[in-house]
Amino acid sequence: MKLRDRYRQFRDPAVVKANIVRSVYASMALENQTVSEERLSELYDQQRREGRSVQQA
Repeated sequence: MKLRDRYRQFRDPAVVKANIVRSVYASMALENQTVSEERLSELYDQQRREGRSVQQA
């Protein structure tokens, strides 16, 4: 069983993005490496775009 089948909310890309950004932000804050959530969101979007372009090639 895949994670998306078990937890239906993970089918929504916005929910996945919010969970990842929040998790990375919290992990970095614990290590006193503060990065704004806005910047993490931008990095997530950039990574998604790059991943798609590699898959299409």
